[in-house]
Amino acid sequence: MTNMRQVQVVCVRGMDVLQDQDAAARRATLRTILKHFRKRSGLKSAEMAKLMGKGLRTYQRWESGYYGVQVDPIKRFAEIVHVDPWGIIFAVEFGSVDFAIDTSGNNAASLLLVALRRLHRRPGGKALRDLDPRSLLLTYTRGFDLLIKRAEEYAADLEQWMFDEDLGGGDDDPDGKP
Repeated sequence: MTNMRQVQVVCVRGMDVLQDQDAAARRATLRTILKHFRKRSGLKSAEMAKLMGKGLRTYQRWESGYYGVQVDPIKRFAEIVHVDPWGIIFAVEFGSVDFAIDTSGNNAASLLLVALRRLHRRPGGKALRDLDPRSLLLTYTRGFDLLIKRAEEYAADLEQWMFDEDLGGGDDDPDGKP
């Protein structure tokens, strides 16, 4: 008999949102992410605790995931280690340490929230409430498809640039003499 992981489905205004992680798994993901970024920054627990204005033991419990996702402390932590705070929060919900790492340098998750905020604040932005979930999902998916295409183009441009002989120049002599 196979051991199947239990999946919880939560109803959000008529939509089913898949949650395949329990609280312990989310805490474990959070712990791994926080420890990774702290170590990557070269900080010891005591140093980070001081920077965050917490006692060492309180900080250690927080980094262990004991308190779960707390937005304000995560924002402060992210500010100290220069990563995307919403990338951390989304990663915990996705159960993906890689998502936090992937968004740490470009702030992709925070920028998604900025775009949603801008939409909401635009004239007619209140129409967001009138859009059906299917339309939203299709539109978001198209946008993400465009981002994937741009990433592929960027990678191809970078590869071309690396092998472009005109940019590297074949001469070692600045005067152009062989």
